[in-house]
Amino acid sequence: MRGCVAILFSLITALVGHIAPAAGDDLGVVLLHGKGGSPSGYVRELAAALQSKGHLVSTPTMPWAQNRIYDASFDEAMREIDREIDSLRQKGAKFVVVAGHSLGANAALGYVSSRDSASGIIALAPAHTPELPGFIKRVAVDVSRAKALVAAGKGKEKQRFSDVNQGQSLEVSATAEVYLSWFDPDGPAVMPKSAASFKVPTPLLLVVGSGDRGKDYIFDKAPPHPKSRFVTVAADHFAVPSAAIEEVVNWLDSLRQ
Repeated sequence: MRGCVAILFSLITALVGHIAPAAGDDLGVVLLHGKGGSPSGYVRELAAALQSKGHLVSTPTMPWAQNRIYDASFDEAMREIDREIDSLRQKGAKFVVVAGHSLGANAALGYVSSRDSASGIIALAPAHTPELPGFIKRVAVDVSRAKALVAAGKGKEKQRFSDVNQGQSLEVSATAEVYLSWFDPDGPAVMPKSAASFKVPTPLLLVVGSGDRGKDYIFDKAPPHPKSRFVTVAADHFAVPSAAIEEVVNWLDSLRQ
């Protein structure tokens, strides 16, 4: 009888992906800011709300922060998230959700597509779309130049490259290798590809504002999970983290049920 119960438990775990946190377990959240932002920017209010609920919250300064912009590759950013998760677990978190806003949401999706260590993912107004025609048109020359530099053995030399943030053209300094990791239309920062390749079915909360992409573009690509939810809030791209506080808090509570 015990053997049958164990087998049934294993089958349920495989189908669901991650077991939801049980009541009373400590829950940690790694909350990633958006492009050109910081932990004290648009995610600050949400971080404070989660901390007030007793959650362990980490708000690291990531490689796309204003004072770090593209000083590390996409894969290196994934390793930084690894370290944040490890730190929260050392503080007592038994379950850790990776959350992000804008490019932070892009990275959160990429994390779940390359690791199976997150208990859930929250994507708030996900952005940075290197595979879409409009984005390609604005950075294509520099993507081609970066590929040529890498082919010529100059991939580790810093150069000036084009960037786009919510329709605004920018110029950034990065090595060609790092730039390609974020801007190659066939690279790891392509959100539909990330959503379609989650390592295991993982609960996903996707919250978008009135002008953001989301359901067909990302949500429907992810493996189905009974706890996954798609929500639209009445907010612009930058205000989504604050507008989504109640949705995020309630969704995290639902993971414990």
